[in-house]
Order: sequence, then C-alpha cells, then structure tokens
Amino acid sequence: MSIFRTLARGLIAVVAALVLTACDRGENATATNDDGARDIVVSIAPLAMIAAEIAGTDTPVHTLVRNGDPHHYAPKVTDRATMEKAQLVIWMGPAMESVLARQMALLPEQKQLGLLAAGGYEYEGADAGDPHLWLRPRNAAVMAAHIAGRLAELHPQQAEQYRQRARDFSRAMANLQKVQDRALWAYRDAAVVSTHQAYSQFFGPAGVAVQSLGSSASHQHGARTMLETRKPTENGEQRGCLFGEVPANDRDRQTAAHLNLGYQALDPLGSLLPAGAGYRQLMEQLLTDTRQCLGSIPDRSQ
Repeated sequence: MSIFRTLARGLIAVVAALVLTACDRGENATATNDDGARDIVVSIAPLAMIAAEIAGTDTPVHTLVRNGDPHHYAPKVTDRATMEKAQLVIWMGPAMESVLARQMALLPEQKQLGLLAAGGYEYEGADAGDPHLWLRPRNAAVMAAHIAGRLAELHPQQAEQYRQRARDFSRAMANLQKVQDRALWAYRDAAVVSTHQAYSQFFGPAGVAVQSLGSSASHQHGARTMLETRKPTENGEQRGCLFGEVPANDRDRQTAAHLNLGYQALDPLGSLLPAGAGYRQLMEQLLTDTRQCLGSIPDRSQ
C-alpha cells in the first residue's frame, strides 16, 4: 500500500505542477496583452490625433502632456514606466520638448520616433526655427507617413493597412490645406503677431507673415518697428491681430492694445477640445478662432 500511496502522491504533485504552470502561462499572457507592450505613447495631443489615424482603433495611444507646456514638460515616474513598456514613443524632438529629451535619451533608438529629425517637411512661408510643424496639414500628412513606416517595421503583417491609412490621411490633408489657405489668403497684408515663435506654419502657406514678439524687449521693439512702417489705418480701423495661447490673459491683451492690435488666444495643442477629437477638428477650431480676430479687419484683397 505504501508503494501505491507514494505513486499517488507523485501523480498529484505532477498534476499540481502542470496546473500551476498553466496558470502562470495564463497570467503571463494576460500581462503581455495588458502591460502596454503594443501601446503607442506620444508627447502632445496633436501627435496623438495623427497617430490614432494611422494605428487604428485596436492600438491604444497615450498622451504625456495633457494640460502643460511641452517645452518644459518632465515625465513623472508613471509616465516613464509607460514609455518604457510602450512599443513606440513618438515626440517632436529637443527643439520642441527640451526637458523630455533627457528621458528620451534613455530609450533605445528603435523604440522612439523623433518627427522633427525624420524630415521631409515644408517650410515655405514659415520660420525655419518654428517647431510647430503639425499646424500645416500637409506636414501632418508627412508625420503620418513617418508613423506608418515605423509601425510597418514593427508589424509587417499590418504594413499595408498602415500605409493605406497614411495615404487616405494625406489626401484629406491636401484638401484641408486648400481650405485653410483660401480662408487666410485675404489677410496676407494684415499685421499678424504671435506672443512667441509659433503659428508661422499655420499662416505661412497662405502668404501671411508672422512676427514673433518672443520674450525679450528686442523682439518686442522689432515688432513695433514692423507695425510702425505699415501704412496708417483710416478711421481707426484695426490693422492686425496678436495671437497668444490659451488661456487668454490680461498681459497679452495689454500688449495687443499697446500695438493697436486685436487679440485672440489660440489652442494649438487642442487642450480645450472634447475627448476623442481628431486632427481635422483641431485645425478647424484654430481657423475659427483665428478668424474671430482677423474677421474684424477690412478685406482689401479686391
């Protein structure tokens, strides 16, 4: 009987080991699916909107900077963990996210995509040092192509799906660019000023020059000089607009009044858009907000 008991105990131990092994495999499989290994992490919301167009609904896209300044954003511990687990981290580059660059330097090259360095963008009519490239729809299409190419490398079996979505997005952006340029073209002789180096990619394709105030007195003096050389307005007509970023503030309003400009705060990061808003909604809202200020300037395009 002792032999049978020994054999029975051995059999029970083997069965138990097999059950535990199966459980471990099940837990590990769940962790593989849920630990973010297929997630995409992006630095700012506009890039998340573009990435979502290409990745499809089955791939989660996480945004690091939700309500802050991307120029000075430093990832929290939880953000760093998310970045390390993700299949791909997409950002603009050090010229846009200078503090984030320190953390990106710790990630393997194959796990990150710096869109500024990827190249292929249009700069005609824009400041070459303006990193807000997503504000030109045709440049957003180039970003989509870069994202599609990297995802195709990671998932060759879905490569054609990614590339087809990028082609569809590119066609949509070509049409959106035409709409945007036609709407802004009438204001190409207006004084368009920004509180810092931004928006030249938004206005430039329509032939509208943007003067940046920057943060120094020399920049502000340059803007005033530019405005003073323009033909004086008649009947006190507004001759231009100062564009800042949300939220609107009294300091920018006072600066605009001093320069005889209208004032409008824009939302280039889409921070005020409803959850789930897409790239087209971002650009349409920017155009609507822009025309709220420029619309008060007489159209002399005729």
